Amino acid sequence: MTSNFKAFLKSEVSPLETVEVKLDRFSEPIKLRPLSSAESDRISEQAFDKLPGKGGQITRVFNNVKNLRGMCVHSIIYPDLNDSGLQASYGVTGAIALYGELFSMGESQTIADKVAEISGITDINEDIEEAKN
Repeated sequence: MTSNFKAFLKSEVSPLETVEVKLDRFSEPIKLRPLSSAESDRISEQAFDKLPGKGGQITRVFNNVKNLRGMCVHSIIYPDLNDSGLQASYGVTGAIALYGELFSMGESQTIADKVAEISGITDINEDIEEAKN
């Protein structure tokens, strides 16, 4: 079988689907989009904190909360978390700060779970249990 890789050309690939998630406190659903691998890599690279280490050396430590929050913020396409009016209504500046004020801890977890799902990330423990059965 010969392939000319046409199926992998950007013009031939189906776009990633967006989804709506209805959160009880809001009258409208939020809209999420899946993240590409490249976006995930960029967000993860920004999730490192620089902390003082031994002998005055700087140590890079991965901040999982910062990484997860970044993934969620970049996945949300509605409402626009970069909207200055929306940020002003919560008394914050920046999409990350707005996310923290706008959504409760439970809502944030719902968003994170949906972002993982639509981006094709599955729970390894679920996969193990499924394989056992």
